[in-house]
Amino acid sequence: MSLIALPAFAQKGLRVTVLEQKTQQPVQLATISIYSLPNHTLQMTSYTDINGIIVVSPQSYPCVIEVTAVGHESYTRSFNAAPINTQIMVLLQANVSELDEVVVTGVNQPVKMKNALSNYRVISRAEIQSRGAVTLDQALKTQLNINISKDDILGSGIQMQGMSGNKVKILIDGMPVNGREGGNINLGQINMNNVERIEIVQGPMSVVYGTDALGGVVNIITRKEKKPFEIQLGTFYETLGNYNVDGMITYKLKKHHQFTLNAGRNYFEGYKNVDTFVDYNSRDSIKTNRIYQFKPNEQYFGNFAYSYTSDSNFHLNFNSDFLKETVQNRGGLTLWTPKGAETNDEYYTTYRSQNRLAMDGKLSKTGHWQNQMAFNHYLHKRKSVTKNMVTLQETPQDVSKQDTSRFNDVTLRGAYNNKLNIVSYTAGYDINMQFANSNKLPGTNKTIQDYAIYANVSVPVFKDKLTAQVGARGAYNTSYNPPITPSVNILYTPTSKLQFRASFTEGYRAPALKEMYLSFVDANHNLKGNPDLKAEKSTNFQLSGSYQAWEEGRNYLQFIVTGYYNNVYNGIVLVNIRPEDSTSRDYQYRNFDRVENAIGNLQADGQLNQFHYQLGYSYTHTFGQPGAYSAYSASEATATLQYAFRKPALNLNLLYKYTGPQPYIIPDITGEPLFKGNLKGYQICDGSVEKKFFNNHLQLIAGVKNIFNVKSLTITGAPSTGSTSAHGTGSTPGNFLPRSVFASLRLTIN
Repeated sequence: MSLIALPAFAQKGLRVTVLEQKTQQPVQLATISIYSLPNHTLQMTSYTDINGIIVVSPQSYPCVIEVTAVGHESYTRSFNAAPINTQIMVLLQANVSELDEVVVTGVNQPVKMKNALSNYRVISRAEIQSRGAVTLDQALKTQLNINISKDDILGSGIQMQGMSGNKVKILIDGMPVNGREGGNINLGQINMNNVERIEIVQGPMSVVYGTDALGGVVNIITRKEKKPFEIQLGTFYETLGNYNVDGMITYKLKKHHQFTLNAGRNYFEGYKNVDTFVDYNSRDSIKTNRIYQFKPNEQYFGNFAYSYTSDSNFHLNFNSDFLKETVQNRGGLTLWTPKGAETNDEYYTTYRSQNRLAMDGKLSKTGHWQNQMAFNHYLHKRKSVTKNMVTLQETPQDVSKQDTSRFNDVTLRGAYNNKLNIVSYTAGYDINMQFANSNKLPGTNKTIQDYAIYANVSVPVFKDKLTAQVGARGAYNTSYNPPITPSVNILYTPTSKLQFRASFTEGYRAPALKEMYLSFVDANHNLKGNPDLKAEKSTNFQLSGSYQAWEEGRNYLQFIVTGYYNNVYNGIVLVNIRPEDSTSRDYQYRNFDRVENAIGNLQADGQLNQFHYQLGYSYTHTFGQPGAYSAYSASEATATLQYAFRKPALNLNLLYKYTGPQPYIIPDITGEPLFKGNLKGYQICDGSVEKKFFNNHLQLIAGVKNIFNVKSLTITGAPSTGSTSAHGTGSTPGNFLPRSVFASLRLTIN
């Protein structure tokens, strides 16, 4: 938030105008309190009018003026004497979800959520910070219908609406992220330090985003700085051995050019030694404490951003992100004699470079255009060495135990939006080209290209109470002939408090290069591609209703009921082709015949003075397939609770998720799922407290993660299978880090 002094005018007292920082809209009923110094005695309290304006007259100086509004961060300023400028403007930053939140995912122009044709969930920057989320997986872990898995080498993956991560599109500023390993984007490699918010759309968005968008879309919106000058320095500590630091500097040149630079380092020292003793001569033994369940991890990351805004409202934004991550897979002793000791270690190093250029502007009185270009470079190296534990010298092992993979993706997107009488339309193109070089691919070099056009046409009827939109996408793919993808969306608003949404969409996902041609073999992996894969296809229906039960000032209560039906066939998954062998690492990509489910959600979102809450319950029923598996059901419940204490200026946050019991399934050699037991239900809960000092220039957040200390889950009715993944010790159910305490400190200078 900030305060701007305006030119003085002849009026007794101070004229205070309070606006919301992002939308520049007036904040009515904001509380203005004046306290005498040094005793902090209250002089007066009043409220802004419908235009966010109030005129106050301090009784004496020095004094403090405090501005607070429900759902916003507070602002205070000290005055030693009557100010020369008697008109001031206060910009308050929203810190909780609002009914009028604006979204940009899948639309050509920003639109309020209540007017959007799809259902959205927005995670604000304040929420991200309050939960101590350093990376994307941590920000999503308590979301309804989203489950996060953890692989000790390949990192964090996502499951949405019962669909695996290869069916979920991960975007940054609307552009796809590349570098999937095991079908997933490693969410632990997407840092939150420069993120403004996260927009989530559950259900297919294949018309706009094409392949991979069957289960839904997660769009990370980065910060667009507008301040003349600001420096931020942040530190983060967690008792599990996380030590992070980052910094940001932004500068505005004249009124058109903005430059921003972010950089930081995240370090995790590893957790839970699982090493075993090594014997020598059956008499002496040693435990080296080198093997960890959660591997040591180090990340260096940076971002450069440039934006240009012309007087004609033309916008240009360039962003360049860089990440280097190193994961250490330390081995146990392979040799121990009186003359020395040896071990085998692996280093997994990932380089990500993501570069985006976006332009948009007006074309004619009502037309709007936008173009986006991206070049993403993904480099993944595996280095296997034999380490002398006396001299610490490392010797590379043979070539078969080394690997380097490069994936370069070029994405070009553009769209034009306009109106013709009452009809609104959007026409766009979407070009994606991937170039791969890897020892895991036969011939080492492969490429796949996709060229698509799409269009959406919407028409308001019944005096703007009903809006119907029809969309379609057609594409040409160099490896597969994709079908025409249709969609139909309806928004019906019979009253100002009641809304109904309905949609029908189809989608597809062409096999990725890795799925068709992968060959990855080492001590922990034996993964094979399948050039005979069919493309995945899906059909989806959605029906939802929202009711705003109460609204008074900035307080409100709304209920949202949503039903989903998903039918995915020819689904591509990594299948253990020898599930009868508990030590098997033999996996191949295969097609599922069909996965069909229905999901019902009930959500409540509300605010009562300083208390904001979001409650959710989800019930998923997976239909049985004859001759394959029986039907089963699972449930989830979530709660996000926030309370802002005005006097001590403290914000309390509590996040909770319950995941109910469900069958544990392993696909067999044909790709059909086999029930292997029941996975018990579990609860995850995080809590934090936030306090700001020195006129909001210093922010302290401290909290507890995994309050219930959930570390492992058991599978009843199934034999012990050890790891359930093809990767290292694997992403086993209940692979959680234990309870921990964290603290984050951020200094802002402007």
